[in-house]
Amino acid sequence: MNEFAPTPPSEVMINAALVRCLLASQHADLATLPLGDRHEGWDNVTWRLGPDLAVRLPRRIIASTLVVTELAWLPHISKEWPFAAPVPVRTGAPGCGFPWRWSVVPWVEGSTAYDEPLTHKGAADLGLALRALHQPAPRGAPLNPYRSSPLANRISRARVRMEAIAAKAPHRGAYLDVDAAESLMRRGAQSPSSERVCAHLDIHGDNVITRDGRLAGIIDWGDAGAGDRATDLGQARVLLGHHKWQTMLRAYGTVDATTRRRAQAEAIGYAVTLAMMTDGAYAASAWNALVSLGVATEQPH
Repeated sequence: MNEFAPTPPSEVMINAALVRCLLASQHADLATLPLGDRHEGWDNVTWRLGPDLAVRLPRRIIASTLVVTELAWLPHISKEWPFAAPVPVRTGAPGCGFPWRWSVVPWVEGSTAYDEPLTHKGAADLGLALRALHQPAPRGAPLNPYRSSPLANRISRARVRMEAIAAKAPHRGAYLDVDAAESLMRRGAQSPSSERVCAHLDIHGDNVITRDGRLAGIIDWGDAGAGDRATDLGQARVLLGHHKWQTMLRAYGTVDATTRRRAQAEAIGYAVTLAMMTDGAYAASAWNALVSLGVATEQPH
């Protein structure tokens, strides 16, 4: 991603009539439930179905490949989770002119963490959730084509993005020190981990659902796969800020010094990725993290 990116356009038409047609033809017992709120993300459209369910449909061809992770892997690893997630309860096939597989999932009630941030108690909830998630990845677990790879392999791509956001007008007066940011990433990459755990790999504020400041659930598992626990922990650092992240780590449990260094490096890489986006609260969250991590300042270098 070398350009500042808005939400990509949908590659298919997804309206109420399509959802009704798919349900009627494949899950007739659900077809009379009322359709409620519609939420459109980068890769999927999620349409509330009755009080407790939602229909989740890919809106781009790339998402149609990611949905395999949600349909095949998520039900396998989620049985002992102490938090809510949209684990498919029904699956759907192409039909009614819609070309891809889709699913019916539980509705996770709440607000996004961008709209209603986690409190310290909520940060502790997230720590417990990630601890439960980060079990040894089973044989054959999917690999995210980018975030499952070693941190050292991602630094050059991150550098390109750093230079892009540094060249743009400063965000609310903040300037990125590209060399300092790269240096911290390289420091974290010096101690790679051979461990692979089940990981979400896309922990940002639109994927963390809150209720009254507590964790209500974690959604959008299309990027999930086997990875380094430091990837999720670093992404949580971007979402939470320093103090709540410390609260989260205490709830998570023992995190050694090398894992913390990798998590800080992952935080920088993820913040730089989010800073490239032009929609929603992604960039604001990213720049707040870069400042708190000490690699962006209010004055140019």
